[in-house]
Amino acid sequence: MSRKQFLLILAVLAVLAAAAGGVALSDRSTWSSADARAGQKALPGLKISDVAEIAIRDASGELHLRRGSSGWTLRERADFAADTDRVAVMLVKLAEMKVVQSEPLVESQRARLELVEPKDKAAGAGTAVELKDAKGAVLGRLLLGKKIMKGSAMASLGRPEADATGRYLVAGGDPTLVLAVGDPLLEAEAKPRDWLVKDLLRVESTKTVTSSKGWTAARNTEGMDWKLAGSGQTPDLQKATDLASSLGWVNLVDVVADPAKADTGLDHPVTIQAQTFDGLKYTLRIGKQVDSSYYLRIAVAGEPPKTRKPEKNEKAEDKEKKDKAFEEQRKKLLEKVEREKKLEPWTYLVAKTSLDPLLRDRAQLMPEKKKPAKKT
Repeated sequence: MSRKQFLLILAVLAVLAAAAGGVALSDRSTWSSADARAGQKALPGLKISDVAEIAIRDASGELHLRRGSSGWTLRERADFAADTDRVAVMLVKLAEMKVVQSEPLVESQRARLELVEPKDKAAGAGTAVELKDAKGAVLGRLLLGKKIMKGSAMASLGRPEADATGRYLVAGGDPTLVLAVGDPLLEAEAKPRDWLVKDLLRVESTKTVTSSKGWTAARNTEGMDWKLAGSGQTPDLQKATDLASSLGWVNLVDVVADPAKADTGLDHPVTIQAQTFDGLKYTLRIGKQVDSSYYLRIAVAGEPPKTRKPEKNEKAEDKEKKDKAFEEQRKKLLEKVEREKKLEPWTYLVAKTSLDPLLRDRAQLMPEKKKPAKKT
């Protein structure tokens, strides 16, 4: 577990403790005064380390998260990497959340509390969450229902009139008992794209950018201005800067589950090749636009230099420090390249706005000509 994930889990536990004490059950005014389940965990005995698969099903569809040797993946997106932080947050909540109140579930109230099994888009359908271990044995099951709302003190500042502070649910062990917990479990939704790692690609220290539209922009050092190769022409400063910025911040919208069934346009793509000062080569194949995104495939090649070129008149003590820093940076680059090379098997949807600067033709990269002043 990384330090970031550890701190994240501590934060989630703190929020759960506060929420359990302050949840307002405004929708249910006749809870029993004596409550044997109050204060108990909704899923007693659940160990996060045992969970290897999570299934979530609601009226919109279903998804399956699976834990493998390289982390959590999403089955509905061709086993692309899932957002580990989101998975961790939800698992901690499920393992630690406690019952605030409980009462026998009257069948006539099931739809109103949104505790109907999510089958065939039934009215009042809830969200089913099922946890399994590596052998497929069920570790726990919940049917999440209606969110418990509390008036928001921030409504006048543009916030909603009410905030979700808890949720009604049915635990698998007793489907005749409705429980109220002090967390709305907002993460538990069957929307595959929301579970994906969105930080897709970061091309750093770009040296050249070449487009299949017939141009190459290059610079000799990171601090120098860009030039168009073969002509000595200087492109518009902002447009040239946008090339490196676009490559340095490629965020994912979605992963295409079955590219063979989609008209991606990747059989005749616009191809962008970028080379870095670190010796890496990135190839982006950009296909058709769909809504506000483009289809995209990625390939990464190259290896950072193995040795550092000493500076002129470099002192011995400086050489040792710089060699050490070089080795540390090279190790980070190798890890980054290894991670990025694993992106090659998938087809992605990436926001149109992030790729548009790379799709300009040569003329569009040039500064706009100033219109002559009108004679008076």
